[in-house]
Amino acid sequence: GDGTNDNPDLFYREGWEYILEKHGGRLPVKIKALPEGTVVPTKTVLITVVNTDPECYWLTNFLETLLVQVWFPMTVCTNSRYQKL
Repeated sequence: GDGTNDNPDLFYREGWEYILEKHGGRLPVKIKALPEGTVVPTKTVLITVVNTDPECYWLTNFLETLLVQVWFPMTVCTNSRYQKL
């Protein structure tokens, strides 16, 4: 499974083994992000994830799902900043 569910279909073993074999376990992506604490206008892209291996087409969405977890604390910080102004 995926660590929280016993269903073995939830873990894409073939994809992860491909990354291990072809890329030595390093993720074939480029991630760009603004420096922490940067104040930007709304609708500014904060993080981009670019896949560098077409065989890992699924990896970008997988990582974006994980990275969206930083959205909540950033929103809390933004709201706190505006309340202090």
